Amino acid sequence: MPAEAFAPAPDTDAATTASTGAPGPLGAGESVVLGVDLGTTSLQWQAWAVEADGDAPGRVLAGGSLLNPQAGAGADVMSRLAYARTPEGLATLGRLARDAVRAIVERLGRDGLAPLCVCVAANTAMTDIFLGRDVAGLCAAPYRRSHAGGCTVELSGVPPVIIPPLPAPFVGGDLSAGLAALLHEHTPRPFVLADLGTNGELALLTEDERLILASVPLGPALEGIGPERGSMAGPGVVTEFRLGPQGLLPVLFEEETPAFGAREAAGISATGYLSLLALLLRLGVLDAEGHFAAPGALALPLARALAAQVSSGPGGVRLPLPLGLWLSAADVELLLKVKAAFAVALAAVCAAAGLPPAALRRLALAGALGEHVRTPDLKDLGFAPGIAESKIVAVGNTALAGALLLAARPQRLRALAALCDRAEVLELTEAPGFQQDYLAHMRLGE
Repeated sequence: MPAEAFAPAPDTDAATTASTGAPGPLGAGESVVLGVDLGTTSLQWQAWAVEADGDAPGRVLAGGSLLNPQAGAGADVMSRLAYARTPEGLATLGRLARDAVRAIVERLGRDGLAPLCVCVAANTAMTDIFLGRDVAGLCAAPYRRSHAGGCTVELSGVPPVIIPPLPAPFVGGDLSAGLAALLHEHTPRPFVLADLGTNGELALLTEDERLILASVPLGPALEGIGPERGSMAGPGVVTEFRLGPQGLLPVLFEEETPAFGAREAAGISATGYLSLLALLLRLGVLDAEGHFAAPGALALPLARALAAQVSSGPGGVRLPLPLGLWLSAADVELLLKVKAAFAVALAAVCAAAGLPPAALRRLALAGALGEHVRTPDLKDLGFAPGIAESKIVAVGNTALAGALLLAARPQRLRALAALCDRAEVLELTEAPGFQQDYLAHMRLGE
């Protein structure tokens, strides 16, 4: 694939969001630090003003998000690794990621907010590509890391870059940074941190400091890529469905009330799809196997009316939705696979710790799903069997929060690295019975 197929250097001025704090001039003793969550699909960043002494959170100066400019090499980690196996591919992808961070640093510098340091939290593959390190060990079994992270590196054109610990080939700095954020918040143990993006990474920390890690491929569906009308959350995108007398009511990004009228939506986010599937499951329009029910099998008039709209044509089996959208049978299957993979991984880390899922005090959902997901939807769809809904908490972007924390307080890096060094890493997909467990969880509901 030619380099021209990739996105140009990002326009960080356009990608900058309004700050949630008052930027103002830097105060006496304040310096700027930059945290970056380099995800497979998107890059999220934020700049803080921090004081040299004290443990208080930083003051938010600016932040933003942009698509990962490496997307031309594929939507998932394995596609990126395949491209980066050649020296030319590695150089191209690494340059794109570094240029994205460098552009943010330069933009902050133009505003008089030059960062003292940067912390880049990313999975192990994205980290190695960012650093220009050989990725051969991540491309084929037996998988191996090229390094353990937990260090500071020097790169041209940017301040010193902190790399969070990389505990395993497919459990990386995004998860370890997330752990730093939860530990800073004194999250009650035992807890599971689940960072859900194209790769699902889970960390279970017990009361006696046992750390159990697992990863499972989920694909990019939870970041809005894959479903036929899938989209990342943003203006014009449906992020939730509600039920009213007239049927399914779509709610657009950052709007409080359902959207009406003849306008068309730009797509459906992952949270929108999960909300929709949960509603259809409650109504009986979808059965536990993920199939659309026959109208005559349903008791509720509204459910029968929805089921009667399902049609089969050249595009497959589809349920038409408001605002020019639809839900296909293929979309349901795709999300069902994500649910099954996550449920298997969650059960595995609990079993390894000798804990029933009910013993967890928190299931902290981070990553693409942890920003806006409705926990009742996850519970009803069966993502967390055996765990009370009250213990399932959406914690937002903990990778970014942890990156900012490590940039502001780099002395915490050593203790975090020591915790990750003694972690137990589960090889889920190679474990006996994985396929059987996966198939057993290919159902909606618990």
